[in-house]
Amino acid sequence: MSPRAVSGGPKYGASGDGSADEGDPRWVVSLKSLTGASSVSSERLDVAKCVFILLVCAGHLCEPFYKIQNKPTQAFMHVIYGFHVPAFVLISGYVSGDLNAKRRRALIGGIVAPFLILHVLFSVSYTKMFCEGEKFDAFEADPGSVADGRPRCELVNHWALLDKDHGAWDGWDRWTFAYPFAQLWYLVSLFTKRIWRPFALEMRWTLLLHVVLGLAIGYTTIGRFLSLHRSTVHMPYFLCGYLMKKHKCFFPEAKTVFAKTLTVGGLVVVLGAALVATYKYNLRVEYWFQSDPHDAVYGEYWAYGCLFQLALYAWTFFSMAVAFALIPGPRAVGVIYPGEEDDGETAGLLLGSSLSANVVKNKTTRRVGRYGRERDQTSFKARVYLRLAKWGSRTLYPFVLHIAVFMLLAKYTDWYEITWHKAGGNWEVTARFLLTLLISVATVVLLSLKPTVGAFRWLLEPSVGALYSPEMQKC
Repeated sequence: MSPRAVSGGPKYGASGDGSADEGDPRWVVSLKSLTGASSVSSERLDVAKCVFILLVCAGHLCEPFYKIQNKPTQAFMHVIYGFHVPAFVLISGYVSGDLNAKRRRALIGGIVAPFLILHVLFSVSYTKMFCEGEKFDAFEADPGSVADGRPRCELVNHWALLDKDHGAWDGWDRWTFAYPFAQLWYLVSLFTKRIWRPFALEMRWTLLLHVVLGLAIGYTTIGRFLSLHRSTVHMPYFLCGYLMKKHKCFFPEAKTVFAKTLTVGGLVVVLGAALVATYKYNLRVEYWFQSDPHDAVYGEYWAYGCLFQLALYAWTFFSMAVAFALIPGPRAVGVIYPGEEDDGETAGLLLGSSLSANVVKNKTTRRVGRYGRERDQTSFKARVYLRLAKWGSRTLYPFVLHIAVFMLLAKYTDWYEITWHKAGGNWEVTARFLLTLLISVATVVLLSLKPTVGAFRWLLEPSVGALYSPEMQKC
């Protein structure tokens, strides 16, 4: 979940200014010329990740209010679920590299090992906290016999983070890793996409082929088993991100007056569509999850599921274009790099090209690390931008740990008790939703700080060097 910007990449002879690269297909050349799309800086990618992880956290922490049909929450979720997870997948594809020996070990240490450990910890903890106890047993036997009784395994009213039949811990003989706990589906899906990508890139018309697979997977019963449904549906985003890096053609920021006008218009369309979907048609947010068979999502209209999924693809790319256009690059906020004229727009992504060779040759003082230093910035805006970028480079931690915060809030505070006692239309529920947005911001900031990363690195990025011989570790 925490894709890191790479310092190098294939040599494509790009200039980073949106001009055509040798070997680009004609449609890519036309797209660059029309939109000004080019390579993207590490800072801008990480700022985007910081924004998107905040939306992920806010979506999860606010979802209990949607479950009791609070309309403002529903509209908010329609806005963010239209792009934030696909955008993360696309960024993951953009920064993914070839699976050499070092990166294969990183997959084990950064994805497989954390998933196995965290799935056990979360599943056992959740089961002990929300699925076991005499209160639940008595409620199932006679719902009216227990004061303030709650259904087994429900975290809040009408919502559980695991399936009590597949996910609840009930001994090793019945428990399984095949249905990842809550947000851990992303780790399994990311592993699948990283493994499959080399095969996918050998195919002709690979993007079109994987879009077709994404449309067809909904007619199967695979569902959430090993996150295969989501992995298949999301693979076009992942491949698109990788191809964007290859052709130096990422979503551009809105720089000109015309581009800013289009972006504002696109934002109005996104917000307006969310309001219409919520207040006029009362459409379910679950349509955006893209995790279940068509018959489970669309009911009697399941036969048209491929058309609905195609519409979701179109909308998510449109929403992503709007979202990325709103995120400026370092130049736009005035980030400076002392001793270096390069403004950072292409830094770190063009190493090995002729341009980078000339810069290295002519400069005696080079930037330290991937970012400019906050203390060297002359504007508050630039310092905030670089701080957000640093937090964005640590998104694995808030992504995984915010669910633990969520569980603790639900179990040991009264924050979500309102979902059991108030209707969704009550103003107190809306007020609680707005306050939860602030809690989400505080949660992401807290979980992105260096002390938090240091405290949980052993858990989320465990060392697996002992599994490999010294000779293999030199590769």
